[in-house]
Amino acid sequence: MPRPAEPLAFLAAGLALAIALPAAAQAPPPDEDWRQFSSEHFVVTYPAGLELLARRAGAHAETAHALLTDRLGAAPAGPVQLLLTDHADIANGYATPFPYNQITIFARPPMDGGSISYFDDWLKLVVAHELVHAFHFDMVGTPGKVLRAVFGRFPGGWPSFPSASTPTWMSEGLATYFESKLTDAGRVRGTWQEMVLRAAALEGALPTLDQVSGSSPAWPAGNRPYVYGARYLDRMAQLHGEASLGAFARSTARLWVPFRLNAAARAAFGAPVATSWNAWREETATRYAAQVRSLAERAPITRGETVDGTGWRAFQPVASKDGRALAFIKSDGVSRAHIRLVDPDEGPAPAFGDARTLAELNGSGGTLSWDAGGALYFTQLEFAGPYHLTSDLYRARRNGAVERVTRGLRISHADVSSAGDKIVAVQEGGGTNALVTVDPTSGEAASLVPPDPAVHWAFPRWSPDGRRIAAARWTAPAMMDIVVLDENGRVLAELTRDRAVDTTPFWTPDGSSVIWSSDRTGVPNLFAAPAEPARALLQVTNVAGGAAHPSVDPDARWLYFSSYHADGWHVERIPFDSATWFPPQPTSSRFALEAGGPASTSEPPADATDAPAGGPARNYRARSTIRPWYWLPSWQGAQTGLTASGDRVQVVPASLGVLTGGSDLVGRHEYSASGRMSLDGQRLAGSFRYAYRGLGNPALGLTLAQSHDASARALRVRLSAEDRDVWFFLMERERRALLSTSFLRRRVNSIATATASGGLIHESLSLVDADGAEGPRLSNPPPESTFAEFRAALSASTARRQPFSLSREGGVSGFVAGRIRHETGVDPAARGAPGGDRSFREVVGEAAAYKALGGPGFANHVLALRASAGTAFGPGANRFHFEAGGAEGVAERVTGLGLFGGSSLLFPVRGFPENARHGRTAWSASAEYRFPLALVDRGLGPFPLYLDRLHGSVFFDVGNAWGPDESSGGPANPPSAALVGAGAEFSAIVVPFYGRSLAFRAGVGVPIAGGSGARFHVRLGNAF
Repeated sequence: MPRPAEPLAFLAAGLALAIALPAAAQAPPPDEDWRQFSSEHFVVTYPAGLELLARRAGAHAETAHALLTDRLGAAPAGPVQLLLTDHADIANGYATPFPYNQITIFARPPMDGGSISYFDDWLKLVVAHELVHAFHFDMVGTPGKVLRAVFGRFPGGWPSFPSASTPTWMSEGLATYFESKLTDAGRVRGTWQEMVLRAAALEGALPTLDQVSGSSPAWPAGNRPYVYGARYLDRMAQLHGEASLGAFARSTARLWVPFRLNAAARAAFGAPVATSWNAWREETATRYAAQVRSLAERAPITRGETVDGTGWRAFQPVASKDGRALAFIKSDGVSRAHIRLVDPDEGPAPAFGDARTLAELNGSGGTLSWDAGGALYFTQLEFAGPYHLTSDLYRARRNGAVERVTRGLRISHADVSSAGDKIVAVQEGGGTNALVTVDPTSGEAASLVPPDPAVHWAFPRWSPDGRRIAAARWTAPAMMDIVVLDENGRVLAELTRDRAVDTTPFWTPDGSSVIWSSDRTGVPNLFAAPAEPARALLQVTNVAGGAAHPSVDPDARWLYFSSYHADGWHVERIPFDSATWFPPQPTSSRFALEAGGPASTSEPPADATDAPAGGPARNYRARSTIRPWYWLPSWQGAQTGLTASGDRVQVVPASLGVLTGGSDLVGRHEYSASGRMSLDGQRLAGSFRYAYRGLGNPALGLTLAQSHDASARALRVRLSAEDRDVWFFLMERERRALLSTSFLRRRVNSIATATASGGLIHESLSLVDADGAEGPRLSNPPPESTFAEFRAALSASTARRQPFSLSREGGVSGFVAGRIRHETGVDPAARGAPGGDRSFREVVGEAAAYKALGGPGFANHVLALRASAGTAFGPGANRFHFEAGGAEGVAERVTGLGLFGGSSLLFPVRGFPENARHGRTAWSASAEYRFPLALVDRGLGPFPLYLDRLHGSVFFDVGNAWGPDESSGGPANPPSAALVGAGAEFSAIVVPFYGRSLAFRAGVGVPIAGGSGARFHVRLGNAF
């Protein structure tokens, strides 16, 4: 929704930080055929065809609502908007209280074996998690109650929404804790978080409280608040009772002074957060050291030979059919996710460093599978239109050429048979998935196992003879097991039957056995069993961290797998020797079934008749969420000008007004409105902007606005009747009405837009003296003018950045725009004459390119180049049409005061003022070398300020502006020497007040030509 502009400082000063909203790629399609129904506490919105799934979600939501009301206290105000969407093949959910409580749930179940793959029912888990956020974010103390009563639910943090001004380890930790307590699975009950903690403890990498209170790409990156926050709060619940967590959340929300977490923790836990955190940290290190000693007593600790040890994510190692290449998926936060190839015979490490990139990926990718001809199959996400993000099958040749095999089939986890004539894969959709076969030539899919709401599939693998399939199968309650099917989809054998996460199966080369990853003992390890069970399964590894994604090379020499360490996943290998395998260690009690341990209380997913929720279905109604939910005061300071004598006087008084804005739940309608009146009651300014996205593509827009402006300097006007010169300020009132349309083409690695707008602009000009008294009526330019204006623009970008990036570091971006302004009603004799006709035409453009250079440090060094140019024609294009000079930045929005003065500039030249050159033709160019300095990853003690990374740059800028010339008939503005500047900048990526990351940039520009004297600047964001 639109960000409020110019709020009063006491409402927005550093303490009113908005919760990070989901990325645009996750926004639901506004042109979907949406339906909805209401229940006691929710309005559930869903795409047509998913009513049964939506009613299940509604039933889970009502159950969780009752349980959370008992645990956390007062429920969120008003009905919670619950949106279920199936437009993206990702498992996710998000919640926001702005401007009403809303939850968005992605229907796809998380079958990838990652952090959220231990679930008894995906909808049940994710609804519980996001509903905790709705309860938590809606908590408020007395100051916030007063502000909400007056201003409504405006986007902000403390004091109106104080829980938005807490660290993410608290908000996500609380939600992750309760997702597990309100279900029979979840992350706190599972082993993935324990694996992260154990590896960090063993390798001396358990983070301090100030580290977890920030945001960093340092591993475990985005999972950091979920893991450490949930486990810390789980320990507090064990020591002080579960009620203490609700007390902690409520105490934090009621603070009269924000960020005093220690005070809230003393009330809930009896000790400051830092004290209890350090105690928990020491307990954690001691506990996992003891666990590993116990593991070592039962069997030798497995220590693999490192193939890739750079950390972050290294998954799916699999050798080619000829054994000459090992491929795996690599994502290290520095380079784009890719398929890496190494020669298995080049070991030991670090000889595997001779790796090359076979293909870059859109994300972490899916299963890798070689065919006999040396082609590698993989799946990845791609946009199908502006909003739908779905997975399809691709094929990479040894030379790096990539071909798309399927389109729009939502294919994931694919495996090609040894003969290369058929592919088995998972097909996503409808909140579950199915097994299909895909023809590698035509890309057509045929059903193998039809979709079932109570069954999900992952990681199917053909046996070497192409007659059987091993796959991971989820059934309720939380049973992710390894099964063997025949080529017609009939289950032949269940190799496991427990609540452990059993995943990533792989056949031995002789086809007799299957090896997979399981956390059945509490530590993810590799296990093996015959495909037709005749003897008990065996444990293959005994790692201290975790093991997943096993594969065996065709010659049965090596067993490759992903091995977890404190810095993420490595690729390792051990000799393939079944004689070293051993009877499994005891099964963790958390995974036992009723016959051998505690019974589960979960039930299989119910259909709508078993779990009714809500009233009758109806078509989607936007009006219930589109209304204004808040208003904010807005302020614009007085405009001043310089008189002929150099005195500064007030020309336009300050103005005070209100603003609001809103969007309906699915983003079909969006608007903002504002109005301000000057304190003398003479000038009304305001705007109304509306966008309609119900067509999907294009989006349509309407803008109505009125503004007032005044010249910065007094102008000398000749009063012929009095035969004297008098100084006046030129006052302008502009009214505009514009219609626009915008087309969007989106891909994972590129985006392009085409926009066009047109409308009318009415301008009223008048003169006032230094005392505010009206001057004589203008004759040239006329006091009233109307312009017809048309704009068109094309923009595109392939520029990208990685988690550790200092800035964009690959690809290009640019735009070109044209504008025509035609003054209507001009006397034919004055048409085309400067001063008599203010029509003009202009063309502007900008291009930028970025190149990662590698180099030492935690991130790539980057060479960044940018060039821009613009020219204007016609009698209305005067010498002040463009300005060149200044340092570019982005608006500072933390305080609401616009500190640092950042703004977008078309022709920046650092080392000079923004208006160092002006004219109707302008250009500028910049070159920057950006380099990393330090990965700090530390906070400032108890103060809510976290320092992530430091980097620097050196730059060279050049630019100029001039025109018109003497032939135009007006004042000439011939070219002067170009502005040339050089300098350096120091940048720090910081997280203030537990909010969003900001790139704080300070630098100095030194004029080389066209000026003198160094100029310092402070900005936010990169220069470009």
